[in-house]
Amino acid sequence: MEAATSLREDQDCLPSTITVMERARKLNVDAVRRRVANWRWPRSVRQARAHAILAAIVLWVSAIVTLTAGSGNRSIAGPLKGADFVQYYTIGSLARTHHGESLYNFSELHSAQVALVPESGPELYLPVYPPQAALLFAPLTVFPYRVALLIWTTVTIALLAVVVYTVCRSLGWTSSDPVFVAAAAAAFPPFWSLILHGQCTIVILVGFWAGSLALERHRPFLAGMAFGLILLKPQFAIVLALTTLLCGEWFLIAGALVSIAIQVSCVGLLLGWQVLKAYATFLPFMLKNTDLLEPKPFQTHSLSTLTHLMPTWIGLPLWIAATAALVLCTAKVWKSEASNHARLGILMIASLLANPHLIIYDVTILVLPLIWIGVDVLEQGGPDGAQRFLTMTYWLFVTLLAPTAFAIKLQVSVLLMTWMFASSVLSVLRQTPSYKADPVPLTAAIS
Repeated sequence: MEAATSLREDQDCLPSTITVMERARKLNVDAVRRRVANWRWPRSVRQARAHAILAAIVLWVSAIVTLTAGSGNRSIAGPLKGADFVQYYTIGSLARTHHGESLYNFSELHSAQVALVPESGPELYLPVYPPQAALLFAPLTVFPYRVALLIWTTVTIALLAVVVYTVCRSLGWTSSDPVFVAAAAAAFPPFWSLILHGQCTIVILVGFWAGSLALERHRPFLAGMAFGLILLKPQFAIVLALTTLLCGEWFLIAGALVSIAIQVSCVGLLLGWQVLKAYATFLPFMLKNTDLLEPKPFQTHSLSTLTHLMPTWIGLPLWIAATAALVLCTAKVWKSEASNHARLGILMIASLLANPHLIIYDVTILVLPLIWIGVDVLEQGGPDGAQRFLTMTYWLFVTLLAPTAFAIKLQVSVLLMTWMFASSVLSVLRQTPSYKADPVPLTAAIS
């Protein structure tokens, strides 16, 4: 009898014991979740803003020192001030002085370079840019090299500021947290690298930006004409050209062809038609010797950095297959009911990933996709989606600056951009927006 009574008492206590165990387990799970949340960076908008301001200060102080310290055209660290601008300055000078025949003659090009900037003797540049690049920079060559570099740097900064401001203003972000927006743009590592190298990727960014404005106003022909500016770096046009063909965007294609025809005509009339022939003759040599153009691994940020780690017999087919997958996904998004901003943002990320020669400063065009795709996440992804996007963007900034390829032969930024592309495509294809949401203030959306 006593044993039976004890058994009943134990059975009565069993539910309460299970409840206590469940509560304890829940407390442990909550504790783990809180600990994981504490590991997330940034933990708040305030922290992200502080990090952006600090990074911008550090990066731009170093840029100012690099570009101004020292009396000559070399920085105190050794490299030329505006290293890649030397090439633009040289071809621009040849165009201005009507020596177009030397643009694709390597020895004559180098001789002209040394004559203009004597300190640049050790630097060798292959004539890889189309002849319209020479026309673009010809007006700057009336000034001494350092003055021309200063003017181009100022123009580049002003153009990026206009692009970011106009896009953010249309989304209602400038009034919500202008300090955060400005600091994040200034702290973007590719833009910092763009300034240090004196590169011309800002023209590609402006082409995409102007094209987006035309698409928003339902002017596909004008959008195509704006996209024609991408011919300055034609490797950026791979995904764009294939996607528009697959989707039958004939007005956009017609605009791009007209833009290209205008550029070619200007080159032929101002530099002579033989320059176009010389460029066409040089292209096969450049394509056969792409290894000469490859920089250090930590400076590259596209899928080709993965395929270059493999033997050519398998690396090239894998790159072609990956590019085909990017194009098919982009075309599916382009045909969807997504907004023009979401479609074009995904196309631009695909263009970066498929680019066979993507250097850190070329990633500057990612500014637009980060804003456009971020808007969709903030409007439809909820607090968790906003936090994930903010965290991913934060670490993308870090990995674009940190040379992880020194340790693992791969820039982690490539993996993060691939993840951003895949998640953005899935997000667009899962939803069918039937309305146009009002702009969401940045701080209110992710606080």
